[in-house]
Amino acid sequence: MDTEKRNRKKKIVRVGLTVMIPLIVLTLASCGKVQSAKSLQRLAKMEHGKCTVVSKTETTNSTVVVLHDTLQDFDYEYRSTMHDISIDGASFGSLPSGSDTFMESLEKKVIANVQSDLDTICNKPGMHYEGYDDGKDVLMILYCANEKDGEEAASACAEVLNTQNVNNRLDGLLIYVVGNQETKWYDNDYYGSVKLPDTDFRTPTEEKIEYYTEMAQEKTDPQAKFLRMETGVFQDTGADLNRVVYALGSDYPTEMNSPVTFYYFEASDGAEYYLCDFNYYDEDGYNFSWYTNYQGN
Repeated sequence: MDTEKRNRKKKIVRVGLTVMIPLIVLTLASCGKVQSAKSLQRLAKMEHGKCTVVSKTETTNSTVVVLHDTLQDFDYEYRSTMHDISIDGASFGSLPSGSDTFMESLEKKVIANVQSDLDTICNKPGMHYEGYDDGKDVLMILYCANEKDGEEAASACAEVLNTQNVNNRLDGLLIYVVGNQETKWYDNDYYGSVKLPDTDFRTPTEEKIEYYTEMAQEKTDPQAKFLRMETGVFQDTGADLNRVVYALGSDYPTEMNSPVTFYYFEASDGAEYYLCDFNYYDEDGYNFSWYTNYQGN
């Protein structure tokens, strides 16, 4: 399908969605309500394990329950609230939404439990750390004067933090290792990370290999095995430049000689194929995924 036809189909879909979305929202808003304290506690037990109620506040538009985690002895909050919905300036009522502070509270508790050990590990010139309890992937950020010291300290910190990894609650959380400049951490030199429960340091290149291996196993062959990575140009792929996904905030090929990284894998049938570091639309122009020459089922 050529670019003009693809764009025309997308425009038709957008018009249809513009009409349908308000109707769907109105239907949902007409029957939505906040969850009760009892239902929030039941949900918390299902998701995070045994807990007791510390306090609860219920109104027409919100329910807030403070819960105590029995396993690791900390409090966290579950919240259900109504949020107003407006589209193009028009109001369509409100819908319930929920949130909780379990991971933020767990991360803060874990760092506090082993703070003295972390302080000892990071007691080196030009090195310090901070807990990053935002409830997301990063548990700790380690600032260091040089990469080698940072690698060793991050692995040691991971061993200490794993003592707090009860029921694998910390699996997948990261220790970032960055330079020690007086800037925000994400503006510093990035050296790599350790991903719990592992204790091995991963360079940025090793992180990318791990990520694209996961993508290959998810999108192509679950038994895909990483072989190697190579650098080439877009023209080497034989792909259509018009079908490349232009993703804001990411690098993507814009010309035939744009650089492209090829991640090679072995499929379960022994065939070799690659996954590239850019997203690519399917023939209909609606869905997209990482570009690959994989031919399996």
